[in-house]
Formats: sequence, structure tokens, C-alpha cells
Amino acid sequence: MPIKLYNFAFGPYPQRLNIYLAEKNPTNVERIIFDEPNEGADVPPASVKALTPTGSMPILQDTDGMVIGQSLAILEYLEDKVSGPDMRGATPAVRARTRQFVYVFDEALTFFGLWARHGSQIGHGVVRTSREVAEICAARYFDHLRLLDRIMGDDAFIAGDQITIADCIAMATLQYADDFYAVPIPSECVKLKNWFDRFSMRPSAAQPKYPEIKRAQAMGLMEQTNIAL
Repeated sequence: MPIKLYNFAFGPYPQRLNIYLAEKNPTNVERIIFDEPNEGADVPPASVKALTPTGSMPILQDTDGMVIGQSLAILEYLEDKVSGPDMRGATPAVRARTRQFVYVFDEALTFFGLWARHGSQIGHGVVRTSREVAEICAARYFDHLRLLDRIMGDDAFIAGDQITIADCIAMATLQYADDFYAVPIPSECVKLKNWFDRFSMRPSAAQPKYPEIKRAQAMGLMEQTNIAL
């Protein structure tokens, strides 16, 4: 029996796994992809939501009953369990460099999520709108991108000359910000922007299907929150 991965078709955390699996191409992982639920729809089913305390995607369920509901932990688990190219790095130095980029991109996404949640029209009526939170988190998000650009080398991929988990996380983050919220990479982040443009051409980075009503509300986050680069 294959490992099961329950996931959404879009979103920065689900998309990490979607890109990773497209690049890794394991034979023993069954992907169950759910569309964005309509209001009141039982998507994903209650039986899937009940697998973890939060009920949010992605969720991995192994054949021995092991359940993981956090994207970074799922990526690490799959690297230990499935066949395919090594996506941690071939040496201790590359693995450490991969982890460094993973952690900084993950922090960047946390700040971006808070900016979007408390500043975008999508969050209105759901959470408390806060210009202060939006301003602080937008600044921290862009600071993280500038840091990432400074520590990047001139290699083809984020952490070196081979694709790693860091590329999957980077692409999922930047693609979501750009495609869903129209938030670009700062123009001074030349290495990061060049990498993004190259990686965007890979089949694994094809634009996912976005819910158009929510996307229309999300687009123009910088204008909605009066943030300028």
C-alpha cells in the first residue's frame, strides 16, 4: 500500500509538497488533492480532517498508521522514506546550507501570512484588521528576501548546483505571493529574482488552480495595505 498525502491544489504550504513530489516523483506516494472548498462544503471530508488536531492540509498518512500534519516534517519524512533524487544535499555542508534556506524562507512565509491575513480583504470580518501588523510583517518579509538574496550563491539552485527541498519551499512561497497577492520580489534581489524566473519554467512549478473569487480579493495586497518597496 502507498503512503497517502492529502493536500490542496494551491497554497504555500500545500504547494511545497506538490512541487517536491513533482520533482522527486516517488512511486509509493498516493496524492489525494482537494479543490478549495465552497462555503459549507465538507472538503476535505471529516474523516481526513480528524487525522490531525488542526485538520489542515497537507496531511501524510503512512501504511503503519503514522500521521504527520506539518509540511516541513512531511518533507523530511518523505526524504527518509521514498526513492528518488536526494533533495537534502549530498554533503554535510550542502545539507546545512539547505536547512539554512529552509528556515529563512519558512520565517519569511510566516511574516507574509500575517501581513496578508491582517491586511488583505480576504481577512476582513474573519480576523481583526491591523495596519500596524501589516506594516511590520511586510517589512520583515521583504527584509528576509533581501537576506536570502545576499546569502545565495551563483549556482543554478537555491542551495547549490542540485535541486533541494529549499527550492520547493522558495518557489511555493514566492509563487503564492506573486500569483495570488501580486507581491513581487524586490528589484534589488537580483539573484533571487533570476532564480525565480528560471525555476518558474519547470513543470513542477506550473501555476496551480486558484479560487478566482478569493484571488480577486487578495490581488494588490501592497495597495490594500499602503505598502511600498
